[in-house]
Amino acid sequence: MTIEERQHALLSMREQHHRTCPVCGDQNPTNGLHTAFEVRPDGVVEAEVTYGEDKEGYDGHLHGGILAALLDGAMTNCLFSYGIPAVTGELAVRMVCPVRAGPKVVVRAWLHRRFSQLYLMNAELRQGVVVAAKGKGKFMQMAAEKT
Repeated sequence: MTIEERQHALLSMREQHHRTCPVCGDQNPTNGLHTAFEVRPDGVVEAEVTYGEDKEGYDGHLHGGILAALLDGAMTNCLFSYGIPAVTGELAVRMVCPVRAGPKVVVRAWLHRRFSQLYLMNAELRQGVVVAAKGKGKFMQMAAEKT
């Protein structure tokens, strides 16, 4: 698939399956993070976001649950870019260092390996040049809906 085809698949899948998702949904106006993922030339899915004190845990730092959700959402949107609806079966997050509220954060995800309907995904979250959090996930492809 070309980058354009993958981006179209990502947007179509998100519209079909994740309209109200708290990470990437566009129909979650009050509680959503409104993260717009895009397919990059190197094949990863990436988003740049900036959050303020309303997303803090400790003063000045983004809440770890927000960071975990961003990593999970990036991996899901990466699968969407291949036209694959899948649910998180396992999520492992390693916080490397605190992430400050205010400065831009970049979250990226890519497909590591596939076993039939099981997808092993990787993700990272950077602030500046520092990798502040890493994620690994196992995702199971959802069964096709019968009409």
